[in-house]
Amino acid sequence: MLTRTFLHLPGSGPQRERGLWDAGVLCWDDCLARIPRDLFDESPAEAFEAMLCESRERLRAGDAHWFEERLGAEAWRLAPDFDDGRIVYLDIETDGSPGDTIPEDEEAPGGTTVVGAWDGREARVFLRGPGLDELPEYLNRYRVLCTFNGRSFDMPYLEKRFGKGFFAGAHLDLRPITRVVGLTGGLKKIEAQIGVKRPPPIDRFTGYDAVKLWRLFKQRQRTDALDGLARYNLADAVNLQAVLRAAYNAYIAQQKLPLRALRGTSDRAYAGRRGPGGEGVAGAAGVASGAYQRPCTGALNSSCISLKRALSGPKRSLA
Repeated sequence: MLTRTFLHLPGSGPQRERGLWDAGVLCWDDCLARIPRDLFDESPAEAFEAMLCESRERLRAGDAHWFEERLGAEAWRLAPDFDDGRIVYLDIETDGSPGDTIPEDEEAPGGTTVVGAWDGREARVFLRGPGLDELPEYLNRYRVLCTFNGRSFDMPYLEKRFGKGFFAGAHLDLRPITRVVGLTGGLKKIEAQIGVKRPPPIDRFTGYDAVKLWRLFKQRQRTDALDGLARYNLADAVNLQAVLRAAYNAYIAQQKLPLRALRGTSDRAYAGRRGPGGEGVAGAAGVASGAYQRPCTGALNSSCISLKRALSGPKRSLA
């Protein structure tokens, strides 16, 4: 919970934050109630008091970007306060070309072919073409954008098309925090480590398959290929929610932080795994295998039904 975070205060750091917790100052209200200056010897009390009051206002307004700027690498602490439908989980697929390529029949640059988005309740698919231009408006309904390796891949591609700053909220890239807690490899490998399984046939698809499926759709009008591509892409987006919760819970357990764990985890998975420092994290990051299959399957089915209605053409099995 952000209200238990003090890292963004003037002159504060991990040691001072830990000292406040150990002294029983567990939240902003505790701090304000004990504002006598002996708690903050090195800085004027007025500066802390003003920042604490502003923090409460910013949180009340849902200003995730303000906290991201001040927390830096610790911005993952946003998760519990915004994991209520205000985080959008996003993944893109490309045609394999650089982000500044202008595709045939397109006026804007970008090799992006499909974008999948999930907010915990609703899933959306955006296809290259006029529909993709709706993406910035859609994303800005949310306060936080969550990706996996998005700073290096997804965002540069999207910025080539829409320009830097097209999303006004905070961006959480899960790649750094998953590495810290010992979840290594790409997204699919991490899903396997936390017990999340994809439904067939997309469980065997790869990123290169996504490129081939797009080519099948464009060159042969195979709408069944587009269906498979959309399902694969959406699985990436939907499962990011499970990865965020698993990594967050593992981190606060390893670091013994007095922060609230995110719901949706189970002690049955992730048993026996250890953090990079040898810390036992059994149960801290586990996600029951079935916990995310229902929302994942529902998202894929509902979005791809609407996708099929929007398209026409022969449906031939990819099997």
